[in-house]
Amino acid sequence: MRAPAKITDKGRVFYAIGMCVLSAIFVLAGVGAYMLCVDNPNIEHIADKHIDALSNGLMTYASISVGFILTEFALLLSFSSSPFFRSWQKSGKFKLWQSVNVFAIFSSIAVLVSSFILLGWDGALPVVVGILAVNALSLAFVFVPLLVVAGNVLRGDDV
Repeated sequence: MRAPAKITDKGRVFYAIGMCVLSAIFVLAGVGAYMLCVDNPNIEHIADKHIDALSNGLMTYASISVGFILTEFALLLSFSSSPFFRSWQKSGKFKLWQSVNVFAIFSSIAVLVSSFILLGWDGALPVVVGILAVNALSLAFVFVPLLVVAGNVLRGDDV
């Protein structure tokens, strides 16, 4: 068993800047989705007529996304010893990816909780849509690197 690769100083700077950029992107996505839903007559129609179906769909989506993230964590652990990941560990990409994974889990749980709140308080729909936008974006940020890594590992690339 090899010792884990240590993150370099450049990797720490990359991680700090990456977290700041990703946090800003998540905030912009959530606020943007919220602003699109506030005082929108089409969204109010959904809230008036179809809130139960929407809430049930969000509960299903959140449950599935939590399952996907947990499966991705298992894949992350199985790939972590590959040479490809060792370079990611030194550069800070691996730590950034782990942080985004944690954020995706918490945002999926937030979607689940907010869908329960939505059943009793349909005025929370803009907030729920904002949380959903952040969750969908975080899931994309989690799974795109997984596909890149899986392709490289399956091809046997060490880069």
